[in-house]
Amino acid sequence: MDDRLVVIRVLETAVSQDPAQVAQAEESDIFADRSVPTQIRWMATITLKNGIDKYWKRSALHPIKLPEKELIRPRLLTMLDEDTTSVALQYCLVVAKIARWEFPRVWPGFAEELLAQIQAIATDQSLSAARRNTMDNNVLYIMHLFVKSLSSRTLVLERQALRQTTPLVFAVLAPIYAERIAQFHEVMLRNQNRISDSAAFFAESLPLLKTIRYCIKTLRRLWVFGIEKAESIPAGAQEFYEASIGHQAAFYDLFQKLTLESSSIPDDYQVVLRKIVLLYGKMYMDFQKYHAVRFITMPCAKQIMQWYWQQIAAEAPRMVATPEDSDGACGPIMEPLLIQGLELYKNVVKNFFYTADDNNQLDDEVKRCRQVIDGEILTPDAIAKMAELLMFYYIPLKPKDLERWQDDPEGWMADEESDFWNFDVRRCAEHLFTDLVSQERDRLAPELAKLVMQTDEGATNGIRSPVEQHFRREGRYAALGLCANDLYDHVDFCKWLGQHRVEESPMGVAKWRMAWLVGKWVVVKFPVDQRPHAYTLLLELARSDELLVVRIEALSSLMRCIDDWDFDPEQFAPFLQPAFECITNVLAKVDMPETRMRVVNFLSSIVQRMQREIVPYAESIIRLIPPLWQSAAGENMYQTTILVLITKVIEALGMQSTGLQSFVAPLVRHSADLNDPAHVYLIEDGIELWLILIRNATALDPSLMELLQLLPGLLQYSTETLRKVLKVVEGYVLIDASGVFHNNGLAIVEALHALVSDTNLTTRATAAGYNTLNTIVQCVPFEAGGKAIVDSNVLWTAFTYIVEKKEAELALVHHAGFLSRIAVHYPQLFREFVLAQEAALAGTFAKNWVDLFDDVGNVAQRRLFALGFAVAIATTNDGILKALPLMVPVWNEIMSDTGSSLVYFSDVDDDLPDDYGEAVVAENERRRQLLNADPAHKFDIKHVLADSMNECERLNGVDRFHAIVARVDAADFEDFKNQLS
Repeated sequence: MDDRLVVIRVLETAVSQDPAQVAQAEESDIFADRSVPTQIRWMATITLKNGIDKYWKRSALHPIKLPEKELIRPRLLTMLDEDTTSVALQYCLVVAKIARWEFPRVWPGFAEELLAQIQAIATDQSLSAARRNTMDNNVLYIMHLFVKSLSSRTLVLERQALRQTTPLVFAVLAPIYAERIAQFHEVMLRNQNRISDSAAFFAESLPLLKTIRYCIKTLRRLWVFGIEKAESIPAGAQEFYEASIGHQAAFYDLFQKLTLESSSIPDDYQVVLRKIVLLYGKMYMDFQKYHAVRFITMPCAKQIMQWYWQQIAAEAPRMVATPEDSDGACGPIMEPLLIQGLELYKNVVKNFFYTADDNNQLDDEVKRCRQVIDGEILTPDAIAKMAELLMFYYIPLKPKDLERWQDDPEGWMADEESDFWNFDVRRCAEHLFTDLVSQERDRLAPELAKLVMQTDEGATNGIRSPVEQHFRREGRYAALGLCANDLYDHVDFCKWLGQHRVEESPMGVAKWRMAWLVGKWVVVKFPVDQRPHAYTLLLELARSDELLVVRIEALSSLMRCIDDWDFDPEQFAPFLQPAFECITNVLAKVDMPETRMRVVNFLSSIVQRMQREIVPYAESIIRLIPPLWQSAAGENMYQTTILVLITKVIEALGMQSTGLQSFVAPLVRHSADLNDPAHVYLIEDGIELWLILIRNATALDPSLMELLQLLPGLLQYSTETLRKVLKVVEGYVLIDASGVFHNNGLAIVEALHALVSDTNLTTRATAAGYNTLNTIVQCVPFEAGGKAIVDSNVLWTAFTYIVEKKEAELALVHHAGFLSRIAVHYPQLFREFVLAQEAALAGTFAKNWVDLFDDVGNVAQRRLFALGFAVAIATTNDGILKALPLMVPVWNEIMSDTGSSLVYFSDVDDDLPDDYGEAVVAENERRRQLLNADPAHKFDIKHVLADSMNECERLNGVDRFHAIVARVDAADFEDFKNQLS
């Protein structure tokens, strides 16, 4: 079969819809047939790997059968001599994936079989060097993948299997590692005079380095995760760990020498050598993370820490060197190595495991740790030197930072605000320096305060180099900001700020640092009466002629001032105009959505904190919105910040925001339309904007009326926004009830009916739905709303719930309250509805309705129930009239509690912001008017009862009426007559 037919056949089976053919394609051993073209073998291996993911587990849809698995397993380790890199990589992944599912339950002997293969390869003298290297790489890579997968699993059986496997692996791999190290040393000795330019050296030593690398990758995980206690350290493990620092130092020296002296070093050689050096560091960091006490108590802990500090100290001068200062006598800086060292020291300086417990007691292990740390690692002299080195060489801004200021200022600022500090040397050093000063405050804070309080001239006295003067000043400024919380009692920052003027420096570093310092100290110690000086300085640094990074940092610090607890809006009022100008100018310059979001959030903070003070500037802010929204197309998170800004502006404008309705309505539609994909991200902020707009409206623009079409869908969109959507409905009805119900009333009531009848919702959600229905009934005249109430069937639903009494009383109260509201506001509709019911059904309803009265706690609601009973009694329905003996005691209680006085209770929405009294007066006033017009407060219940009893007597006739009244308890009825008289 020619190549073309092979490809066609493989692809046909791979894409077949028949699971059997797909499984056959994925189980096939085409990848093992070396007569097949390499690309087809590579594709077959990938297909097999994907098939293992889909079909190997027993829970898969069409799993590989057990006999087929038993045929596959023995053949897995027969291709270790695969020399095609792409095929070998996928093959190793296949073996590791199967081992992940099978070990230790199904294939408990996998580890022993793999170790046997490693030993066989190591002892087979008949193998050629090239074949041995290939097999070494493949088998060790499989072992690495296997151990990596096993180390990440947390079930008890698998953790136990890892601990049992660890001694076996160390017994095989540790000697191989030591042997390859010795062989590498011999190769170096033979080529010691021509290492840098010897192609033979690189060719001979590269396979050894690859084997060493795979050994380290495997053994470091076993050292961290496979050894539970110090007593169970297997033979060879501790020797490997203790020798590692010496090997790391030697490999690092070789790396430095080759990169400095050799221009012909192969790229892959340099990469492998660099990875080996960093792998040792990863082992130390993981060991410290998971076994902090054992890390310190190991005999080589001091040696490890000292070696890393030597590298940090040696590279310190180069950290602040400019490209002009570099003479090419040193190789490139291995920054990940420095980060490892800084993190190791950070975790020693401040670590929970090295401190006393809650009772200020130290156990024996922690005491040993403290003795090693205080006596050998962090001695007083070492702490002082460490603080000085970090301050003057590592925490100042570096030349590469200034390069990014020019190339990507916004990206640099975004990185500064991110949490990924452990990927950058300077930011990692900042965290170490902060922890060091915090833990050694009594020793370092006074000296640091003396240093930072010096004038620039005094601090740099005797230093001739302008570059060195700049970095020493930058280091002092950085230390002053980083340690603000620890220098609180030692530094008067306002005094310092007055003594140190903003000077010109390379790329505006001093200006950026000054703005940064104000932001750090304003939340720590900055008297309120000195705040105007800070505002003046920051707004000067935010001018359009400054560098973009300086302007952005100045605005960020100004935002911290405004967000501070002690912020005084009146004090900031004179600075509003220049602040808005600076913000506008920065928005015109920045491009990244993240930066624009920060600036827009800052503008929102100003609007929120200044309240009504921003009204004169509202038009300018609104003019910014269209270009901002256009630039935010597709950036949903950015659009949410713009919506929040508009919401804050409308809150501040209050009733003056009515003119913005046509401007805001399209934004609300885009955010809250369920047919628009953007609603997933914007709906919450969009509905919040809609709600604030309605609350502050004095009339409804046609564009807002069009948004009513969205409400039925939103009412069925069960999310956390439901409560606000209900408030939006109420807001519309409070403004223009008849206009709202003219075209959209039935759809809204039907949606509310679906809401209150949904048994999956909580009682609180049902109550919120009925509260909106009650508001509708109160506001909408019967001529406009009565038909919608009837056609939606909500009346029958509430009636049925009370009759069947399937819910708890506290839930049924809301259904009964709605019917009471209908009875009071739409009495004719209610009486007709009750009259149409059978006497037995109406009687059950009336009894249950009256029984729910005792579950009502609100006095206004109790009066509403009593008024509803009074309306209901004016009927000829026998079922209702039989409940009169139950109603009379209720009326007596209500009349004795409140008499005929008009009692008012505050039902004003508790969601309205407290700090915008004038701004939300429109909504408040509408709700107060609604409250004043509520019959539960307005009507004299005695007059209502007298009229209802007279109407009942008229409808039923005198004889029947007396027969009905005769059923009432004599004492209750006598009390009732006395209360009415």
